[in-house]
Amino acid sequence: MEQSQGFIAKCYEEKVLRLKKALYELLSKPALYIKSQGNNTLIVFLYVDDLIYKGNSEKMIQDFKDVMMKTIEMSDLGLMHFFLEIEINQKKDGIFICQKKYTETPLKKCKMEGCKTDTTPLVTGQKYKKEHGSRRLMAPSTEVPLEAYYI
Repeated sequence: MEQSQGFIAKCYEEKVLRLKKALYELLSKPALYIKSQGNNTLIVFLYVDDLIYKGNSEKMIQDFKDVMMKTIEMSDLGLMHFFLEIEINQKKDGIFICQKKYTETPLKKCKMEGCKTDTTPLVTGQKYKKEHGSRRLMAPSTEVPLEAYYI
């Protein structure tokens, strides 16, 4: 990894610095790191405690995995199949994603698995109210959470 442009400390140009105190507001923010060496690229995505990496050089990927496993306790789970309820299908001709599970989860939660689609996600002109003791908005006529309408 490399230090960000404009934040390179003199005498520490080749080092990556570690904070002594955590920045808690950054814990839930994703981070993307890209390392290039000639024609080879390694992309690392960090989200909370999940680490995803992809590159076009097997050696670069293996070197990264070796360093990470020596530095922190982690395990290699192999090819990714799901991430944040998104299905990932990796094939020779590309990487394909599907949000079927992402859309099915709220529908099951609201017991709406067999519902039909609509061209407009929300009923126009409808007034919505908060569910008692909750921050969730409800459609008054059907009492269905808005998360189900969003899909």
